[in-house]
Amino acid sequence: MRPIAAAVVVVALSASGCMNAGFDEANRVPQNDGANANVEGGLSLRNVFLLGGTDSASPPPQQALFGVIVNDGQQAHQLERVTMDGGGTVQLAGQPLTLPPDQAVGTGNKPIGTATGVRGSTVPMTFTFRDAKPVRLMVPVMTRTGHFSNLPSAPAGSPTPAAPVTSPPPPQVTNQGTASPGPTATTTG
Repeated sequence: MRPIAAAVVVVALSASGCMNAGFDEANRVPQNDGANANVEGGLSLRNVFLLGGTDSASPPPQQALFGVIVNDGQQAHQLERVTMDGGGTVQLAGQPLTLPPDQAVGTGNKPIGTATGVRGSTVPMTFTFRDAKPVRLMVPVMTRTGHFSNLPSAPAGSPTPAAPVTSPPPPQVTNQGTASPGPTATTTG
């Protein structure tokens, strides 16, 4: 009978200790490693962070910006831009980033943008929306270790320098009087 009573006590203690796990009752937001904010118009920013390199002493030139933006409203919103204090720049995955009503954007471990010129372990960033007041967050820079090690370093379709586009040269005439194409241009995208 004692082992059963001990098991019941262990289960009861475990259940009571886990009741609030994962939720910050004082701020009414889920617990996570990033920055969080509630914005007017039913918008919420959740778990916003920058992904640095494996060594915080030597950050990469570009850092992926992760975060989930939830639009609980009935109308679409747009995140027009994100700016950083200290001279860095942020390029959003879509500019502006459309936030459909009653949906979340930035889910599935996909970055919402890329930042360059990041300095420090916490970066002041301002998120500017088309139909809502801007919100300023202190965004942490996470080291690419542990559960952060498998995240992508740039959003799919992020802007990258494209090769210059050149026109192919005109066909060359050979001795037999047939045309052969010259080299062709390729673009990366």
